[in-house]
This record gives sequence, structure tokens and C-alpha cells, in this order.
Amino acid sequence: MRILLDENFPLALLWKLQEEGHQVDHIILLGLRGAPDRVIIDRLNSEDLLLLTHDQEFLDRVLTRSRVIVSRVSQSQPIAARVEIWLEAIREYFSRDWSETQFEVFDDGKLRLWQKP
Repeated sequence: MRILLDENFPLALLWKLQEEGHQVDHIILLGLRGAPDRVIIDRLNSEDLLLLTHDQEFLDRVLTRSRVIVSRVSQSQPIAARVEIWLEAIREYFSRDWSETQFEVFDDGKLRLWQKP
């Protein structure tokens, strides 16, 4: 499964994920900075992707092929700390087979299933 990083994630995360052997794309490097959510959703429905985003709107969408992790990690933390938190969550995701499609990650780095309010 390919990982897709939304535009607000640092390239340092992309490089770390590549070092770990993951196939990773970044919205900015794909030339999609500022693209409407519909463009990204179409991509998520046509490919088998894991999207890491800050945008909760992706939790309200029905996705047919991809998975979404929404970051709730505090932006006040240093970038290096946030990168480690996100890496931990992605490692946890890939450590098992999930039937669920929507997740959240908080400052503790633990992956949580998203519960619709």
C-alpha cells in the first residue's frame, strides 16, 4: 500500500518513510498543492492508498479503496517530535491487517479507530 502525505506534512516524514522502505507520495511533489478535496478523494477511490492528513473532512467521506489517518498531533511540538509520532502511527497501521478505514493519531502516537460522533 502506497502512503500519501497531505500538503501540510514535512518532507522529513516522507524521507523517513522512504528510508523504512515505504512507497510514499506527497501532495506538493505531485503538483496537487491547493487541489480541491474532490481531486484527492477521486485518487483515494481509484488507488489503494493510506492518506495521512490534518483534514477531518476526509473522515466524513466514504472511501472505496483507501484508508485515512487524521492527525490530531499538537502543532506546537517540534517537527522532529511530530515526525516520530506519525512514524509510530504508520508503523502500527502496517503491523496488522485492519478492516477499518478511518483512524486518528494523537500526541501519544497511538492509532485509534475513528468513531463517528
